[in-house]
Amino acid sequence: MHPGNQPEILANAPRCGARTRAGTPCRSPAVGGSARCRMHGGKGSGAPGGNRNAWKHGLHSAGTRAMARALGATPRCSGRG
Repeated sequence: MHPGNQPEILANAPRCGARTRAGTPCRSPAVGGSARCRMHGGKGSGAPGGNRNAWKHGLHSAGTRAMARALGATPRCSGRG
Protein backbone atom coordinates (compact mmCIF):
# COMPACT_ATOMS: atom_id res chain seq x y z
CA MET A 1 0.00 0.00 0.00
CA HIS A 2 1.00 3.58 -0.62
CA PRO A 3 1.82 5.70 2.44
CA GLY A 4 -1.41 7.70 1.98
CA ASN A 5 -3.52 4.53 2.44
CA GLN A 6 -4.34 4.40 -1.28
CA PRO A 7 -3.64 1.58 -3.67
CA GLU A 8 -0.70 2.23 -5.99
CA ILE A 9 -2.94 2.69 -9.04
CA LEU A 10 -4.92 5.48 -7.31
CA ALA A 11 -1.81 7.12 -5.93
CA ASN A 12 -0.46 7.55 -9.47
CA ALA A 13 -3.80 8.57 -11.06
CA PRO A 14 -4.16 12.10 -12.46
CA ARG A 15 -5.77 14.46 -9.98
CA CYS A 16 -8.90 16.58 -10.35
CA GLY A 17 -8.17 20.09 -11.63
CA ALA A 18 -10.84 21.79 -9.49
CA ARG A 19 -10.20 24.01 -6.50
CA THR A 20 -11.89 23.55 -3.15
CA ARG A 21 -13.65 26.37 -1.31
CA ALA A 22 -10.49 26.82 0.75
CA GLY A 23 -8.55 27.44 -2.48
CA THR A 24 -6.50 24.27 -2.35
CA PRO A 25 -6.51 21.83 -5.27
CA CYS A 26 -8.88 18.87 -5.06
CA ARG A 27 -7.00 15.68 -4.15
CA SER A 28 -9.50 13.20 -5.62
CA PRO A 29 -8.50 11.22 -8.71
CA ALA A 30 -9.98 12.45 -11.98
CA VAL A 31 -12.56 10.32 -13.78
CA GLY A 32 -11.17 8.59 -16.87
CA GLY A 33 -11.51 10.83 -19.93
CA SER A 34 -12.19 13.94 -17.86
CA ALA A 35 -10.14 16.47 -15.94
CA ARG A 36 -12.51 16.44 -12.96
CA CYS A 37 -13.44 13.99 -10.22
CA ARG A 38 -16.95 12.62 -9.67
CA MET A 39 -17.69 15.29 -7.10
CA HIS A 40 -16.63 18.19 -9.33
CA GLY A 41 -18.34 17.16 -12.54
CA GLY A 42 -16.82 14.05 -14.01
CA LYS A 43 -18.59 12.13 -16.72
CA GLY A 44 -22.32 12.09 -16.11
CA SER A 45 -24.74 9.44 -17.23
CA GLY A 46 -26.43 11.77 -19.71
CA ALA A 47 -28.83 10.74 -22.43
CA PRO A 48 -28.37 7.44 -24.21
CA GLY A 49 -26.58 7.40 -27.54
CA GLY A 50 -28.45 7.52 -30.80
CA ASN A 51 -31.04 10.04 -29.60
CA ARG A 52 -33.44 7.32 -28.48
CA ASN A 53 -35.21 9.89 -26.29
CA ALA A 54 -36.62 11.60 -29.41
CA TRP A 55 -38.25 8.44 -30.77
CA LYS A 56 -41.84 9.06 -31.81
CA HIS A 57 -44.64 6.57 -32.09
CA GLY A 58 -48.29 6.68 -33.07
CA LEU A 59 -49.98 9.30 -35.23
CA HIS A 60 -46.94 11.55 -35.70
CA SER A 61 -44.29 8.88 -36.26
CA ALA A 62 -42.16 8.94 -39.39
CA GLY A 63 -43.70 5.67 -40.62
CA THR A 64 -47.26 6.93 -40.28
CA ARG A 65 -46.46 10.24 -41.95
CA ALA A 66 -44.69 8.47 -44.83
CA MET A 67 -47.71 6.24 -45.33
CA ALA A 68 -50.01 9.27 -45.37
CA ARG A 69 -47.81 10.92 -48.02
CA ALA A 70 -47.85 7.75 -50.11
CA LEU A 71 -51.65 7.51 -49.96
CA GLY A 72 -52.00 11.17 -50.83
CA ALA A 73 -53.20 13.90 -48.59
CA THR A 74 -56.91 13.58 -47.94
CA PRO A 75 -58.83 16.74 -47.11
CA ARG A 76 -59.65 17.07 -43.46
CA CYS A 77 -63.24 17.24 -42.36
CA SER A 78 -64.09 20.78 -41.34
CA GLY A 79 -66.68 19.56 -38.85
CA ARG A 80 -69.49 21.49 -40.50
CA GLY A 81 -72.47 20.17 -42.31
